[in-house]
Amino acid sequence: MSNSAENDDGGLRERKRRATRASICSVARELTASSGLSGFTVEELCERVGISRRTFFNYFPSKEDAVLGHDEDAHFPEDLVAEFLASAKKEPLLEALRTYARRSGESLALTREEFAQLHAVMQREPEILARFFGESIEREREFAALIARREGMAPNDPRAVLSAHVVRHIAWVSMHEFLSAESPQNYRDILDTNIDAAGYLFR
Repeated sequence: MSNSAENDDGGLRERKRRATRASICSVARELTASSGLSGFTVEELCERVGISRRTFFNYFPSKEDAVLGHDEDAHFPEDLVAEFLASAKKEPLLEALRTYARRSGESLALTREEFAQLHAVMQREPEILARFFGESIEREREFAALIARREGMAPNDPRAVLSAHVVRHIAWVSMHEFLSAESPQNYRDILDTNIDAAGYLFR
């Protein structure tokens, strides 16, 4: 088999894997929004998606993880981390954070419909909302440590902690605006506007 054919086959498998994963998340959120987290079983979810119970657990350890889209969405992509760290001698921190936030947000590929679905789930299930915010705080700590590493600071340096908090909040506000509004603006433009506003404030 040629390298091209192997790459095509690998690409097809990856697309199928992502499609299956997205379908599991979508159905899990739909069932949770309509029936509550305890209102359906993993078996019922699998039947709706058209997969086996074993396949489900190859993707997610629990229904809660499927609803939140874990686990790969919860971690920092290695290529983005490497690019962010390598930018230390090339550009100011704010610009590096802008690039990181752009690529992170765009990689989520969340539609307005999926965002509304997830929002409905969180409104119905306080447990999911609490877990989302708890894990978001942990991700923010990890992000602060990453910023500190780039800047040569201690992991708990208040400058790194505040930078992580501000940029993650800007990214969240920008994503919320992009997914909630019918504006023709894309996510990058909204993010840039909000980061420029923060830059004006700090100048």
